[in-house]
Amino acid sequence: MDRRRPSAPASPLGGRSAFFVGAATRSSGPEPPPDRIAKSTSPSARSTSTPPPPTDAAMQPPPMDRTAPTDLEAAVVALGCFWNVEAAFGALDGVVRTTVGYAGGQAPDPAYATLGDHAEAVRVEYAPARLRYTALLDRFWSLFDPTLTPAKRRYQPLLVPQNAEQAEQARASRADAVAQDERAERVEIVGDGNFCAAALRHQKHLLRRHDDVTAALQARLPDARALARSPAATLATGYLGGHRHPSRLADDQDRLGLPADALSTLRAAARRHGSWNAFVQAGRST
Repeated sequence: MDRRRPSAPASPLGGRSAFFVGAATRSSGPEPPPDRIAKSTSPSARSTSTPPPPTDAAMQPPPMDRTAPTDLEAAVVALGCFWNVEAAFGALDGVVRTTVGYAGGQAPDPAYATLGDHAEAVRVEYAPARLRYTALLDRFWSLFDPTLTPAKRRYQPLLVPQNAEQAEQARASRADAVAQDERAERVEIVGDGNFCAAALRHQKHLLRRHDDVTAALQARLPDARALARSPAATLATGYLGGHRHPSRLADDQDRLGLPADALSTLRAAARRHGSWNAFVQAGRST
């Protein structure tokens, strides 16, 4: 897997890695299992999923987990290595949680070692009251680098609409991008919005490379699946990937509920890897 992290582009098409976006849809009913998340059948369905409750009554999840909105839409996004894409989208205001996995192909039961014709992807659950799907498209194009040609199908940039409205917005965004650089035409728009979640060991990979932050969150959550689905873990991963400005911690620290040493780790990583200037356009369109 290519672990390179994008740097700030000079233009909306000047990113440093190649990825893939899908579209938003609303879902309802029980939370799908972590190894299989498929496209919702109704664009108007509502998501009521929340992280599973702690097994210990004395255990309190992070504040932002307890107050996370439940009226959510979902978008499938991908731009190459899903670990960094998860961080890039998780850093956006209005994103509640992220899940890495596979989309865009027809091969059954894709897995990391046997992807077939699928691409690495990220499912983004977000609050439509705070974030528009067009803002996710803005972030996609801020990351897309037209000078790079994916070496493998797994890194193919894709747009995977989940409903007719999303398909229209995806086509319009690609047309605008092609007008700036015809190489944006290589971004495929795929009609099948299915998404299959990757194994838990791939979820929140950047987060789990920092033991102090991971331990602080795990102390407040019941298991690995809850960590993978945690809104606080999603935002922390955004900081650790360098996609959220460290000055934002002044506002975020109470919501994250992390101890001082873990917050220091987030701040240092954001400063060291900072690529937040790449997302000014996306941030302004939320």
